[in-house]
Amino acid sequence: MKTTPTKCVIELKSQLQSLRKLDALNQKQFSTDSRKASLTKDQLHVLTEAIFFAAFRSYEQFIRNVFILYCCGIQPSRRKLIHPFLKPKTFEHAEELIQSSMPFLDWSSPDCVIERAQTYLKNGYPIKDVLSLKLDELRDLKRIRNHIAHMSKESRLEYLKIVKKHYGTVPLKVPRPGEFLLLTHRSSSSYYLEYFLQIIDDIAMQLK
Repeated sequence: MKTTPTKCVIELKSQLQSLRKLDALNQKQFSTDSRKASLTKDQLHVLTEAIFFAAFRSYEQFIRNVFILYCCGIQPSRRKLIHPFLKPKTFEHAEELIQSSMPFLDWSSPDCVIERAQTYLKNGYPIKDVLSLKLDELRDLKRIRNHIAHMSKESRLEYLKIVKKHYGTVPLKVPRPGEFLLLTHRSSSSYYLEYFLQIIDDIAMQLK
């Protein structure tokens, strides 16, 4: 894989920008006046979930790529040197060494990625430093992603933790993830979808 962390950032930012444009288009097509709307509220919520899911998938791919590039000794721009413990021959070889006997590598959990960084990069740098600063937000991202994907009893319990943080309690009518993502963030002027997209953007910029 012939690329660099900076190129991975550029690709991710391009993907996020496309998703932002799609979100803006969806919201433009929705109107509280049903006579003017080409999208219903339920349709808007479903599309918002799809945008969030796509953004999370792009984030996972980005973290995977930059992590393995660091393990290959590829250095980021404008940072102190990274010291990997592996000496792989190729990108693919590095991934095989990291995966070892595991059936797959989980890139969705920030806790797993930080633990992996501590194993394969000296002091976990820079992955540990960057993800640790946004650990709560990344855990919330994963909770929402899991509930969109599974809608199970277990994913609902984790999702309710985020809902409770927003409302201060669990409301009688729990919003589905797509509806929740369009609510204004409790400590920001952005709605949750844009807030989370910006979190991904910020992480990427710190890892290029």
